[in-house]
Amino acid sequence: MQKIVFLTIISAALLFVFLPAFAFADKVPPAHSCTQPHRPFKFKTEAEVDAYKVQAESYRKCINDFVEEQNQAMQKHKDAANRAIEEYNFFVNTESRW
Repeated sequence: MQKIVFLTIISAALLFVFLPAFAFADKVPPAHSCTQPHRPFKFKTEAEVDAYKVQAESYRKCINDFVEEQNQAMQKHKDAANRAIEEYNFFVNTESRW
């Protein structure tokens, strides 16, 4: 009996801790963590130019990766919504006739 009470308390505590994360999962829009390179007013050496080009390319790749990830997530949400619509339409067309 004590074990059941203990497990119930632990389960409730875990729900209390983790449920808000799921409830607010889409409330805050995702943001990229890419770092935009700083371009000096004037490059002093060719090495600075090369370093800037590498940083700019890294920034471009980071942004592209972020956009691709968001597009994939958007497609998953769109697919889920379409499946829900199909399920409802099937229900309306087959089960809800009275």
